[in-house]
Amino acid sequence: MNDDGMRTITFGYAVATVDGKLLENEVFVNQLNLASDAVVIVNQSDSFPIDSSLFSDHVKVINSPTKGLSISRNIALKSLQNDFVILCDDDIELNAANIERVKKVISEKPQVALYFTQLEKSDGDPWRMEYKSRPYSIKGLSFQSKRKIQKINSMEQILSLSYLKENNLWFNETFGAGSGVYPLGEETLMSYEILRSGGELQYIPLVTRIHPPFSSGMNTDWKSRRSVWAIYRKIFWPWGTLMFLSVLFKRLLLSNYTNHNRVL
Repeated sequence: MNDDGMRTITFGYAVATVDGKLLENEVFVNQLNLASDAVVIVNQSDSFPIDSSLFSDHVKVINSPTKGLSISRNIALKSLQNDFVILCDDDIELNAANIERVKKVISEKPQVALYFTQLEKSDGDPWRMEYKSRPYSIKGLSFQSKRKIQKINSMEQILSLSYLKENNLWFNETFGAGSGVYPLGEETLMSYEILRSGGELQYIPLVTRIHPPFSSGMNTDWKSRRSVWAIYRKIFWPWGTLMFLSVLFKRLLLSNYTNHNRVL
């Protein structure tokens, strides 16, 4: 209980890494060791286990032979007992001061199923230029809601673990890096399933994580496009394929126009 007699909302970190690559990120490792909240690190590897003695007592290391980012996230979520979970890749850094501010906001409205924040590139630029300056909510399954969730990056998400467990919602393991089927889109499907179950998404205009200026979502190979097509089919059924082809056509036109007008 806090000073107001209300139950204290707890937080945790779910960290995904492969072959112990997290250990190369000394800044983030130090941040995790100094964190005041529970941390679960899932290291997917057959031959490069992480020694848990390298971390403080509040950090749990799970070495797993599994493959796939969504499987990793689900292992961590099922191992944590906190109210809210901050998702982390192994190549990020935390904005600790802003995370403390965000935790206070969340504690005032813990019934929200998913909060999403701003993400910053490691060069100091915002992850995308159209971040809103004020908080807003996303509810329901309107066309506008579905379009908005397509922009949310997993490194912006803070999930209500309580809500996920109550509604039996987990990351779709056929989507996400390393899945072998669809290499991206797992965060969009999580947002969609939360909306479909009646949950609310809330935006907080603060940077909580810092990420290198590239992500798997920027890939334009055929597997990535096939993933996007599958996501469109799921969330925009029965018009998903038509919408995907329309968006793809517009992007190809823009790409051809840009290349044609590039100064050599």
